[in-house]
This record gives sequence, structure tokens and C-alpha cells, in this order.
Amino acid sequence: MDPAQQPSTPDLREFPRKVRDVTKREERGTDKVQVDDLAASHHPIDNERLRYRELFDFAPDAYLVTDMKGVIREANVAAGRMLSVEPRLLAGKPLPNFFDQQGRKEYRHQLDRICDFDRLDDWEITLQPRQGEPIAVSISIARASKKDANGGYWWILRDITRRMKAEAALRELNRDLEQRVASRTAQLAAANRMKDELLVSERISREEAEAANRVKADFLALLSHEFRTPLQAIFGYTELLERQIHGPLNELQLRDLRRIRQSQDHLLGLITAILDFARLDNGQEMDLHLCPTGVHEILREMEGFIGSQLEKRALQYKYCCRDETVAAQADPAKVQQIVLNLLANALKFTPPQGSITLDCTLEGSSVAIRVTDTGIGIPSDKLETVFQPFVQIRSTDVVGEGSGLGLSISRKLATAMGGTLTAASNLGKGSTFTLRLPVARV
Repeated sequence: MDPAQQPSTPDLREFPRKVRDVTKREERGTDKVQVDDLAASHHPIDNERLRYRELFDFAPDAYLVTDMKGVIREANVAAGRMLSVEPRLLAGKPLPNFFDQQGRKEYRHQLDRICDFDRLDDWEITLQPRQGEPIAVSISIARASKKDANGGYWWILRDITRRMKAEAALRELNRDLEQRVASRTAQLAAANRMKDELLVSERISREEAEAANRVKADFLALLSHEFRTPLQAIFGYTELLERQIHGPLNELQLRDLRRIRQSQDHLLGLITAILDFARLDNGQEMDLHLCPTGVHEILREMEGFIGSQLEKRALQYKYCCRDETVAAQADPAKVQQIVLNLLANALKFTPPQGSITLDCTLEGSSVAIRVTDTGIGIPSDKLETVFQPFVQIRSTDVVGEGSGLGLSISRKLATAMGGTLTAASNLGKGSTFTLRLPVARV
């Protein structure tokens, strides 16, 4: 080595210091790099912490973190809003202090259950906030992560007040519906019992009525038969007297005989009507001979049957048939009987100087036979009543004679032939009875 380049003694003494200075400069450079690296690694951590806090506070349900004794460590905004306490002021407060009495009793038991399952859901209690009304909540509890050295529990509190009110309203509605159903069921059962009782009563009444009708029909038939026997004798003796076989009679005696004869005819007509009614009312089949029947041939003979009564009561009579060839599918004898009954009814209830009209027309598939009078008329509420047996319209001006069976029998005969018999009237001005019979098919 060149002696000129060898270090001097002072240089040797300064060398350790220079080495230390260099070492310090290198250490300061390394520390700065490490500090910068550490600061750079803190930024993501801070960002994640901020993001977690934002999500924690943004949650709609109340989130809390407590230690093992239930003391609150953290609370989000929703928790503060639910408990009416600022979230930052909740830290350090025991969460069970906000529970109702029942919740405090169950608190320790619920935490014991977490030891077995690590999680508890749907624990429903009532919270009492610092301000406001109690709140029904559903609580979920889970153990804190094992990475958390402090341990503790995570809490989620969900407000179920609306659901509880809805469930209460639904229960009330169900109770109301059950009560209504029970009430309606009881009413229906009562109605069914009443219906059954009415059916039984109706059946008994029907049986009694049928029995009464049979007894009545039998009685009427027997009575009519018993009346005919003495009547035949009266007819015979009256005829002998009229022939003057046992000697001549004066004019007064002959007049009395004629009156007896009229009474006999009237009584015989009543007996015949009663027998016909008894037979029809008893459900016996009528002897009908349905055939094409020339209606005009029957109706034009009606005046001969009632001529004497028309003269006696000073009544006008008119017959009109617009189509003399029209034919009905009917029994000629029954048609004659019905029309005579209708004319007899008109004669009874038409005052003197009145009029009676008989006409026949073809109306579609029916032959309509009408008897119109200018009599006392029938009240509108009695138009159907007159067809019931033994019913007669009474008037102070007109005294009706007969049994009140003619119209009832006539309607039944019309129905049996497939026709109808109806009445129309204008009270005080007259009535019209219409017999409709099916048109005969050619």
C-alpha cells in the first residue's frame, strides 16, 4: 500500500463515528419505509371498518353487540331509534334493562339454549323504550365469532307490532266468525227443527183433512142417496095428482102442485150437484168421452133451457158464434153442463131488466166460450174464492139460490178436459166467465 494513502490517526478515531452515522441513516430510511408500508396497509382496514359501520347503521332492524353479561358494546341507528336512546349512549348499558318483566325472567334461559345451538330465533318479548309505548319484538341471538377474543352475542331485534296487531285482529275476526257460524248453525238447527215439526204437523193435518174429506164425501153421497128415495115417492104422487086420477082439482090446487114440482126440481138439482161434487172431491175418475165437439151445436140450444127464467126475470139474452164450424176436443155433455151452470149463475145474480150474453170465438189453439152478464159483479179479491165449494157472493139486492157448488164443479170438469175456467168482473157492472177448451185436431 502507498504510505501516502494510509489513514492517519485522527481518521481512525473518526471512523467508528462515521460508521454509526451511516448506520443511523440506513435505520432511519428503513423505519420510514416501514411506517409508510404500515400506513398504506391501514387504509383498506379503515375503509372496511367504515363500510361495515355504514352497513351496520343502514340496516332496517335493530342490531346490537353485547358482552357475555348482556352489556351493550355497539348499537346501530335502528337500535337507538327503537330504544329511544342515541346509539353512542347505549354503549355500556345492560340490554335486559329494556326488557319487560317476562323477558327478564326468560333472558338467562334463552342464553343457556344458545350453548346448545349457537343461535336462537323468534324469541318474542316486549321492549320498554325510554320514551313511548311498549314495542313487541322478535329477537334473534347468535354467539360472537370465535375470532373475537372478548366473546359476546350478536342481537337482531325486529319490530313486530304491526304483525301482532294484525294477528290480534285476525283472531278477533276468527272469534267473531266462529260466533256467527255458531249462531247461524243454531238458527239453522232451530229452523230445521221447526221445519220438521211443520212437516209433521202438515202431514198430520193433511191426513186428518183427507180423512175428513172422505167422511164428508161419504156422508154427502149417503145423504144424497137417502134424499132421492123419498123424492121419487113425492114425484110419483105429485104426478098422480096432476093427472087428476083421484078426482078433479081446482085452479088453486093446480098452482100449488106446480110450486111443489118446482121445489122438487130445485131439490133434485141440489142433490145432483152434491153427488157430482162428492165424486170429484173424493178423487174418483170422471166418466169423460173426449171427442171433436161442435160447440155451436151445443150453445145454440142453451136458450131453450133458460127461456122461461129469462122471461120471468125480464132479462135480455144474446148468443153469438163467430165461427159455427169451430170444434173443441171435449165431452159434449160436460160442456153443456158447464155452460148451463154459468148461465144459471148469471141468472141468479143479474137484476131484472139486465142482459146476458153467450158468445164463442177461436183464440189460437183454444175455443173460448164466454158468459157475460150485467149483474152485481164480484169484488176483485173474491174472483178465485167463487170457485171454492159452498161459496156464494151475497148481496142485499139479489138473493142467490143454490148450493154454491156449480162453479167449483164446472172448473174441475174444465180442468179434466184439458181446459180452464176463469172469471173477470167489474163490481156493480157485471161479470164475465170464460171457458177455454183445446181445439179439436182434424
